[in-house]
Amino acid sequence: MRTLLQDVRYAARTLWKSPGFTLVAVAALALGIGANTAIFSVVKAVLLDPLPYPDPGRLVWVRESNPGADIPDEPASAPNYNDWRTQGRSFEAVAAFANAAATLTEGDEPERVPAVSTSANFFQVLGVAPALGRGFLPEEETTGKNRVVVLSHGFWQRRFGGSHKALGQTITLSGNPYTVVGVAPAGFRNPVQGPKPPELWYPIAFNFAQSVRRSDYLSVVGRLKADSTIEQARAELSGIAARLAAEYPSTNAGWGVTVVPLHERVVGNVRQSLWVLMGVVGFLLLIACANVANLLLARAAARRQEIAVRTALGARRGRIIRQFLTESLLLALAGGGLGLLLAAWGVELLVALSPGNIPRLEEVGLDARVLAFTLVLSAATGLVFGLLPALSASKGDLSGSLKEGGSRGATTGRGARRLRSSLIVSEIAITVVLLAGAGLMVRSFMAVQSVDPGFSPERVLTFDFALPAAKYKDEPQIAAFYEQLASRAATLPGVERAALVSALPLSGGASVLSFVVEGRPELPPEKVQDAEFFTVTPDFFDVLGIAHVRGERLNERHREGVPDVGVINETMARKFWPGEDPVGKRLNMGNPATSPWITVVGVVGDTRNSALEKEPYPQVYLPAAQFRQRSMTFVARTSADPLSLVPAVRRELAALDKDLPLYNVRTMEQVLSESVARRRFQMILIAAFAGVGLLLAAVGIYGVISYSVAQRRHEIGVRMALGAGAPDILRLVVGQGLGLTLAGVGLGIAAALLLTRVLASLLYGVSATDPLTFACVSLALVGVALLACLVPARRATRVDPMVALRYE
Repeated sequence: MRTLLQDVRYAARTLWKSPGFTLVAVAALALGIGANTAIFSVVKAVLLDPLPYPDPGRLVWVRESNPGADIPDEPASAPNYNDWRTQGRSFEAVAAFANAAATLTEGDEPERVPAVSTSANFFQVLGVAPALGRGFLPEEETTGKNRVVVLSHGFWQRRFGGSHKALGQTITLSGNPYTVVGVAPAGFRNPVQGPKPPELWYPIAFNFAQSVRRSDYLSVVGRLKADSTIEQARAELSGIAARLAAEYPSTNAGWGVTVVPLHERVVGNVRQSLWVLMGVVGFLLLIACANVANLLLARAAARRQEIAVRTALGARRGRIIRQFLTESLLLALAGGGLGLLLAAWGVELLVALSPGNIPRLEEVGLDARVLAFTLVLSAATGLVFGLLPALSASKGDLSGSLKEGGSRGATTGRGARRLRSSLIVSEIAITVVLLAGAGLMVRSFMAVQSVDPGFSPERVLTFDFALPAAKYKDEPQIAAFYEQLASRAATLPGVERAALVSALPLSGGASVLSFVVEGRPELPPEKVQDAEFFTVTPDFFDVLGIAHVRGERLNERHREGVPDVGVINETMARKFWPGEDPVGKRLNMGNPATSPWITVVGVVGDTRNSALEKEPYPQVYLPAAQFRQRSMTFVARTSADPLSLVPAVRRELAALDKDLPLYNVRTMEQVLSESVARRRFQMILIAAFAGVGLLLAAVGIYGVISYSVAQRRHEIGVRMALGAGAPDILRLVVGQGLGLTLAGVGLGIAAALLLTRVLASLLYGVSATDPLTFACVSLALVGVALLACLVPARRATRVDPMVALRYE
């Protein structure tokens, strides 16, 4: 122990005497360790930590699927869910829920509150007991008895000041009174939730006998029995689905069931992205290690005489190696400490910049496991970058080093030079891989950004509103409200046109419904023919600048009392009426014997409903005067800043109904930006880490060439004395650096061609082996390496031959 303390004290004094070296080494390590710690904290919270429910390994996610119709993931209908929960024997219980929202009219202004409607056993299945009060009772799944609500902890604090008197009080939600029966625990969140965490939970009023088996809206979660496996549950529910398909062929034929662990459903869509980021910062740490190893090799060469003296006085090779490793570990721990501070700042920045649709991001933080990870990573890093310099320094030529004395300065053996060159080549190769990945992500993002969304987003204001059923019971009331809001808003100064739509493009909110085409053979039950359906007012297409292709536009004549009509998009026209004019054709969304036929009166351009990178889907636009919905989105094209008109529009809405809040206020440019937010976030992170890697590589090349120039000072002096000019010396030095760079680029391209394939599923519009990206990356790295070589090369051209030779 005493020897170890001596080594630590000596290492600390040695590093303190070389502040420039120590600062550069610690900074490089801090960048690598800090980036790894920050990303690991995200990976741990999102992917590695269990879900925050008791015994979460027994929780599973249950969905419907139809492989024949290419529908891998579909919510459940109420009757199917009821059959699963009553016939399944592998489960303790099965619960259902649906994301919703409610209008709260308590207080000074109405407020739209994110909510979840659930089955009565929702909290019991998750294993969560309310912090105050109770959950729901089985009988509260029926109409009339379901007017009870559980509050989130935050809502309880905000609205009731955390008072226990909240229990039993009545709040008005969407025009109906609800009794508060419980308060959820602090931090409780839905397993899968919408853009905002729910603040209320209330029971669904099921009517299984009258529910349609293809009305799919329920998310289903089950808790397995202690002795059941997920394979048993999957087989059992598949058997139930087969029996339902035989019993109800018109609705269930072709439909099966998928069962996956709940954790997989929660994090599945970000798993690959996070592991890719973990790999990126791992490469960044390797670059930092190579840089510091090169610094240590240069420092060891300068200390050869010191090492020779210590060896002559009896120090064994193991003792020398241990001393060097002690210094390396001190550097690594210092870098780890600074990296931890960077990680704490970086985690806050990651959460602040995140697009908001990354699951469990609110759980990210620096805890004991993250600290342990940082400590282990720091120690391992110290061993990685310290071992090679320690081995190289400990086997130097004792007699040669002692004879050199201080006359000529330290020289470096051929083996050490090869080792330094190998480290630089490896560093450049890793940098090529990072830059190639970043370049592919940038090109992919640019390709997505260049996709035509099918509408003009400039100067368009949007907000959502919902008419409560308790107040707007009749369809004529709903239609009248639509017309009044659109007409009043259109007369406001700065508003050019105004309209309403049931779901905005790129919002993913369109209703996907099956239909039949008049005159076509009836499809077999297992085949699904569907489209995205929107309800719109006539001016919607002009407000968003959606192209009119052919036929008639929706207009004021298309209202209740005349035959139902619709407008379709070009994709639907090509798919269902190829080579024909679809105008005048008819389709039906229900049973043709009882449901009205919809006549196609026009065709409009395609828009993208869920994402820019997804091809347009068949779409049907129905006039709001014939097909009324209570939840709608207001859109208005303006001549000024759209958000500046929000107060005026809010006043018009309040004049129509003071209890009606507008919410989700955005411009269409924000909608467009939010649709690519996650892709942009990934691109920025990978590009930032690749940029840091490029900077470290440039510093590494500069350090190697600078050290080489210092070591070859005598040789350069001789060459200049024999007639070599500045251009010759410049070519000599730059050629050495470019030779190492080109070797690293060649090795890096070969590695990148293999490793960038893991990005394939994250890319759009560009191949994982895109030659243009690889060419640009190679040229950029060669250019940076050239700049890094020029400074020491110019210094070499200024060597005075007389001074160099006299010094020797």
